[in-house]
Amino acid sequence: MEFNISSKYGSMVRSYARLKTITTDAGNTISLHAARDAADDFFQHCYHLKDWLKKDSRTSQLDVEGLINSSQALSLAADYCNSFKHGGLNKNSRSGKAIQETNVHTTLDLTPKGFVATSRLEIIIDGKSYDAFKLAADCMKEWDDFLASNSIKLL
Repeated sequence: MEFNISSKYGSMVRSYARLKTITTDAGNTISLHAARDAADDFFQHCYHLKDWLKKDSRTSQLDVEGLINSSQALSLAADYCNSFKHGGLNKNSRSGKAIQETNVHTTLDLTPKGFVATSRLEIIIDGKSYDAFKLAADCMKEWDDFLASNSIKLL
């Protein structure tokens, strides 16, 4: 079976769009778990894109691990993904930092079109607060820059 990198990249883009919607305007309903579920989904696709790149003959020679290790956003995404996949990190942290907790912040705002629900996931890493959507946006930029600099067109 062939694993198409474009497919995995597309999954990451769609999961990013879902996280963006939940963070900015989820309409008039929202689940208390929506932000965490969307962040989990995005960071899994984001981090695992590296595996697909490493196995593709067109891109296997690229230093994908070096990119992850040198990027604050992607190394934090790796730590988040692996922490929640394995119930805590089994190996050393990629970022050199520890995820301490996550908090969901949900709001309902009254607007001219009615109530607008939003929810965001806050990730506390070594005492510093990170917004999951902002971190996801930084990850998307890192991947897009890497792909462009290596002349890899996926979609």
